Amino acid sequence: MKELRTEGITQILKFDNIAEELLNVGEEFFFIRNTVLVSPGDIPDGFYYVKDGRVKACTYSPKGNENILGLIEKGSIFLESNTLFNIPSDCYFKTIEASNLLFFKKEDLLNLLKTDFNVTLSILQSITCKFLANLHSVNELLVYDAEWRICRLLLTFADNFGIETENKIKLNIKISQQFISDMLGVTRGTTIKVINKLKEMNLIEQTNGYYFIKDLQRLKKYQAEIQT
Repeated sequence: MKELRTEGITQILKFDNIAEELLNVGEEFFFIRNTVLVSPGDIPDGFYYVKDGRVKACTYSPKGNENILGLIEKGSIFLESNTLFNIPSDCYFKTIEASNLLFFKKEDLLNLLKTDFNVTLSILQSITCKFLANLHSVNELLVYDAEWRICRLLLTFADNFGIETENKIKLNIKISQQFISDMLGVTRGTTIKVINKLKEMNLIEQTNGYYFIKDLQRLKKYQAEIQT
């Protein structure tokens, strides 16, 4: 089991060490883009592992505005705590792109938890990461302003999806200003204002739907200056 480093815990859930003993009992399913896997109030009878693709956890306001609680990447599991303790989901889980997922039945998980310590550690680590990610999100919301959090999100995307190209960091995931707003719970107008400011400072640029960080260290330094 790898060391759990808290600085890497964000709204983007990304594992690579789920126990093989667990993966061996999963049943694979293919889901097209925008498939709703679970809705608020549902008590799942099993949980999922992202073999390929991407899933988001989200809620909607009474006016229909989306709030993205997190992205679940390849190698991660979700809904395990709901399955174990019969907890109704408090949000939607929806595929963002075509995805291959493994589904695990509750009874299979319970049997493995009784007999396999590696599976138990995998489940505990996943639940712990989600708990800490929620704490960090609440802390950032209470302590930092929108500009700091947008910089933080761009740096998080760089850590998870960044590809170095022509002395820049390409965020290899298409994200819109609305997507950024939905992940941070800020208005689109605020996001546009901050993104334009970062472009004017020559810190970022956007080409064909992809963001590029032009100077990673300067962006980190600028975020630190906002913090102080």
